[in-house]
Amino acid sequence: MARLACIVLLASMMQTALSAEDNAQATCPIVKLEVVRMPDLNVPRIGHSVFMVNGEPTVVGGHTTSFVPTTTAEYFRDGQWHLIETAYPHDEGFCVPLSSGKVLVGGGHAEPLGIGHIYSIEMYDPASHTFKGFGCLDTKRSFASAVEIDSGRVVVSGNWYQNTDDIEMFDGRKYFHSVKKTAQRRSRPHVMRIADDDVIVFGSTDERANRLDTIIVDRLKGEPFLVPLFEEWKPLTSLVETDSRNFAVADEQHSYSYLIPVVNKEGQIAICRIDSTQFSLLPTNGPIPTTCKGRHIGYQSWLDIDHRAGIAYLYGIGDIDGRIYVLAIDITKTPAGLTLFYTDPTGHPVYGYPILMPDGNLLLTGGMECNADSTVDNFTPHASVLLLPVGSHPDGQQTKARHNAWLWLLMFPVLLVGLAVLLWRRKPKTAAEATSDAPVDKSNSDETLMLRICQLMDEEQPFLNSELKISDIAASLGTNVSYVSACINRQKGCPFSQFVNGYRINYAKAMLRHKPEKKLSEVWTASGFANETTFFRTFKTITGMTPTDWKAQID
Repeated sequence: MARLACIVLLASMMQTALSAEDNAQATCPIVKLEVVRMPDLNVPRIGHSVFMVNGEPTVVGGHTTSFVPTTTAEYFRDGQWHLIETAYPHDEGFCVPLSSGKVLVGGGHAEPLGIGHIYSIEMYDPASHTFKGFGCLDTKRSFASAVEIDSGRVVVSGNWYQNTDDIEMFDGRKYFHSVKKTAQRRSRPHVMRIADDDVIVFGSTDERANRLDTIIVDRLKGEPFLVPLFEEWKPLTSLVETDSRNFAVADEQHSYSYLIPVVNKEGQIAICRIDSTQFSLLPTNGPIPTTCKGRHIGYQSWLDIDHRAGIAYLYGIGDIDGRIYVLAIDITKTPAGLTLFYTDPTGHPVYGYPILMPDGNLLLTGGMECNADSTVDNFTPHASVLLLPVGSHPDGQQTKARHNAWLWLLMFPVLLVGLAVLLWRRKPKTAAEATSDAPVDKSNSDETLMLRICQLMDEEQPFLNSELKISDIAASLGTNVSYVSACINRQKGCPFSQFVNGYRINYAKAMLRHKPEKKLSEVWTASGFANETTFFRTFKTITGMTPTDWKAQID
């Protein structure tokens, strides 16, 4: 029994050591995330709406360079963005994907510089990728929010720089009409369905984006009411369009529970759960971090919930360096578990609405620059599209396992005791049994295989061959194509071609920097690109600049 006691003591010492080492991140592990640059939009834009319809990420409206509203939309298919015309401009308008499969689009600014409002309404048909104007709002609006209720009807509320606000209804066919005045004037309020034919409306800012001291909740079928929780905790402020279905707790047609972030006077962030007209704080296994590596995190006012994984994602941006933060909240646990993802500076603080992709990753489209004094620049939006691989990231896939790790640590001594007893009583193995327990070759595990792939790319530079195939890499490593492809997708969040082109662009940049006398035709040929078009397109996708512009900035 002395041997058994030693094992138990050793287990306790191991647990203490692990706790001391990881205590700082016990409740919220911090994980670095690699951003994936996607093909740029055709039109730089901000103030646009973004949604998923027909399996296609789609952006509508907004304003472009010089703060001019754009009458365009774009959808992503076959690896590129396709540009289409809208009937009207919708800068800071609203979009509502309908149960019919079409999308209702309305409102926005009437002129450049964010001036005025419009009545315009149109319908987007994703099957034909066409827009058609058909009617007008009862009240001209910008910075409004909307949600579909029963029978195809849509509730709209919120406005900007207007002396009145109300709740109006789309009848599901053609007409809009005012239903009732609101107790408060609001910009970009939350409009949430709480029954088949009822909604609540509330927000944190008035029609001029000033914070509201008292939060009043309006109800479509009922009287306004106060929420005791909102005396201490206020909804986070944002003028970005929200779709309440994206932060509904359950992915069901008649789910009336939601999660939104709230903040108190000390700046602490929490998650508010809304069940119809009941408001409460969601228990979490620790405080939500408001800084990361000394940087403040500016969280936005909504969440995206991946219902299949049971994870809610809260998006945030850094001060002025373009870092991105994503807080993953495991809502299948009580209390909910937390994991914070962060990125290196992206160069583009993205003031926009991320959408959840079918694979569980987040997509950011467009945005605007942030000046040194922390003010935003509405006159120079960008066309960048960034993929945040939270769903395919190893730490994202294992979020729940990480939250369960501490339970296993607590059980570790008990498990070791049980194992020691089994070993104590176990009979000697036969030769056949010993052979069956031979160590399993783990040389093809994701982490190990990725290291081998990167080592091959760094040392032998196969990417310089313009005809490089994934089968060449697999053959060099003594494995198969499926392993290599799946490993790169899981570890790097991108396909093989994009992974290889990243190496080629880095090689090209080194040539531009250290051999400026080289012609661009020599650069792209030496870097492994098959043609000039692919080189220029890939270079701009990854760096945001043409090779000529990039070279000019380093001269």
